[in-house]
Amino acid sequence: MALLVASYGAIEYTMLTKERLEDALRVQASTMLSENIAIGVGMFEEAGAPEEMQLVFREVVKDGISIIAVDTSTGEVVGVGFNKIHIPLKDGEEDALASFVENNIKHRSCHELINFLNDIESKVNFFERYNADAVMEIFYIATDSRYRGRGIGSRLMESCLEVGKKLQSGEIKKVLMSEEIVYECAVPKAAFAVCTTNFTHRIAEKLNFEALAEVRYMDCTIKGRKLSERIDNNHEKEDAWYINIRHC
Repeated sequence: MALLVASYGAIEYTMLTKERLEDALRVQASTMLSENIAIGVGMFEEAGAPEEMQLVFREVVKDGISIIAVDTSTGEVVGVGFNKIHIPLKDGEEDALASFVENNIKHRSCHELINFLNDIESKVNFFERYNADAVMEIFYIATDSRYRGRGIGSRLMESCLEVGKKLQSGEIKKVLMSEEIVYECAVPKAAFAVCTTNFTHRIAEKLNFEALAEVRYMDCTIKGRKLSERIDNNHEKEDAWYINIRHC
């Protein structure tokens, strides 16, 4: 089974396997400290919440379509792209990840983060808009802080889209990360991402994503505080305060 998605110099972008999961989660844990929504919902003010959030990532990878960036000179995982499959649900059916969160996640901030993203994503019916029976959510993109400024984040996003294309062509297959692959037969026909910073906005624009919805941090209140009260306005563009759902 082909695992290589793309290669740029010393950095290879490959499908995530069980053997590299803990390495990928280490990158996720260190980078989430600066993730706007996690900060906005007060995740790092609630003891145990960041650790519990990793349970959600462990569920996301069961779809078998996540990727990592690997420095071939050291063998280190230096970037991650966690991807999630969505399919249209019949009346009474519940999404597999939503069911897991409901039954296993206890911390308020974890629920707030997931509900916040779900509320934004619900503004667009991707299945009807793009006549798709499955779509891929680029759930989380991150680069190890030591490797930032090298274009890895942009290439991670591009490689996530390449995964969708190669799944359609049959060049790659989903990776078994647990007892079974969630939605094993579903092949995404479209991809979307919730962009939370100027940096991810610029990547999405570069890759010709279509902006479909936006929300201001200053208009969202959680536990009596606006998200913008916790999130530093350290971006140059005004739309640092926006979250855009984009499609490619």
